[in-house]
Amino acid sequence: MVKLIDTPGKSLQEIQNGAYFRCFGNIHLSRLLSRVQSLVIKNGYELEKMVVEHSRRKNILVNDLDKLLSDQIIPEGLYLAEKKPIRKSNIIEGKGIEPDFLVLKRDQSSQQCFVIELKDGHEFDTKSSVKEVTNLEEFASINKDRLHYWIIHCKIVGFNATSKNQIMEGFKRKVDEETAMTGLAFCKLLGLRYASIQQQRALDQVSNLKEFTDEIYKIKEVRNEICKKSNGSNSI
Repeated sequence: MVKLIDTPGKSLQEIQNGAYFRCFGNIHLSRLLSRVQSLVIKNGYELEKMVVEHSRRKNILVNDLDKLLSDQIIPEGLYLAEKKPIRKSNIIEGKGIEPDFLVLKRDQSSQQCFVIELKDGHEFDTKSSVKEVTNLEEFASINKDRLHYWIIHCKIVGFNATSKNQIMEGFKRKVDEETAMTGLAFCKLLGLRYASIQQQRALDQVSNLKEFTDEIYKIKEVRNEICKKSNGSNSI
């Protein structure tokens, strides 16, 4: 997991020119908030890495996507391709669109390809929501002839959502029920333990809370405001 203590954030000069400083006018508080923002962003990338690592243990990772897709009918089983093999593929074409994963599933006479966009959160503005859906649909359209023997499914995974409806609401109803997929359902598709991944992600929460409270307490103006709330008008 990513720790706040290991997340430096932006330089003071960048922060002084940024939105947090304009909102709060305190360089130290703004820097701390910048570090938290960086932590949140890195946490999303870390989720992708964890899915890859857990999939590697299940031996379902594909390093050479073209080799797997060179035959019209692939061996029965489940295969996960991350961004690097997708990017390197000469069979799959993205034209600037890069999904997080392709999940390829061969079961008896059926071959299914799941085009996956993995999201740590599921709350987006309307413009972003439309773009996410459009990108997946366009990727599927570009590759429908290349994947002629496959049933293609576009999925937006809200990893922490507990229902499809949560994802649909978070994406301003620009995502339909067929496209929405919970993190639990995604892990079931891959044969991974959802609870195990969530437990692993929670390990650094205590450390992150301590680092945040330690750092925020160092800011004199914040301490003074806290004292006003708890002890009247006394300052530290």
